[in-house]
Amino acid sequence: MVVAVGLLRDGAGRVLVGRRSADGHLPNLQEFPGGKCAAGEGAHDALVRELREELGIDVLAGFEILTIAHDYPDRSVLLRVYRVHAWKGEVEAREGQVLDWVDPGLLDAAGFPAASRAIVNAARLPDFYLISPEPTGVRAIDSEVERVERRLARGGIGLLQIRAPGLKRSAFLEYAVALMDSATRHGVATLVNAPRDWLDSLPPAGWHLTERRLMSLSERPYCPGWLAASIHDRRGLERAMALPVDFVVAGPVKPTLTHPGVRPLGLQGFAGLRAGASCPVYALGGLTSHDLRAVQETGAQGIAAIRGLLE
Repeated sequence: MVVAVGLLRDGAGRVLVGRRSADGHLPNLQEFPGGKCAAGEGAHDALVRELREELGIDVLAGFEILTIAHDYPDRSVLLRVYRVHAWKGEVEAREGQVLDWVDPGLLDAAGFPAASRAIVNAARLPDFYLISPEPTGVRAIDSEVERVERRLARGGIGLLQIRAPGLKRSAFLEYAVALMDSATRHGVATLVNAPRDWLDSLPPAGWHLTERRLMSLSERPYCPGWLAASIHDRRGLERAMALPVDFVVAGPVKPTLTHPGVRPLGLQGFAGLRAGASCPVYALGGLTSHDLRAVQETGAQGIAAIRGLLE
């Protein structure tokens, strides 16, 4: 059974959520709007039809972001999930269903069907994922922390990856603690890109896996925050989805100083890599905030960058 699902946000950033009926499949759980594809009907056409019938709106722009296959005890579903950027009309419950606009931070995956939990992640994740610059040494830590602090103070960043592969353990921990303090002040969630045992010396945070660390894992590790991974090809994406991680970063999309000599994917190549992903995918490499709409039209969750977001 193929189901088209819409992820809609209002002007305040809230997400539209409904509730399943008490006498149907998976009763009383929350759900995102959408419905089954009719025989011979494409997923996008089904989305447009279902949202018109359920909500009374006409979809003007919607881009597929997730493809989720899930087996329940009594049925198998394939969710084709679209971020709906624009629509015409006022949202209303045309079929008597319960609807609510919910702050993404209040969404709890446990209240949704298991197949929808990656959609909850997509709803909660921000557009921009800032990666920390690497200090040239211990003496440069304070100045790099100040750079990140100034950027976070301007707003618009929802996630911070703490990355500095050139620093030794003690210096990295010093850098990480200072960045985490800054992120906490600005309400920004952090992920640490470092060996797992280094995280034990830090406040609770997410873990960002290098592709090598991702490939070394046979099952999802415990993590008190987001679990993410960097990937560069289909093999990496498939491993990330199987683990599973909460989201991935893929690239480089454009030429970048951090990947010299690596052939960039380009938007078309990124779209091909992302196609069929069951977890949100950030685009990385040579991108700035001005590229957001272009990469989201390929199905990206948003943009991950160092200089492109820091400056």
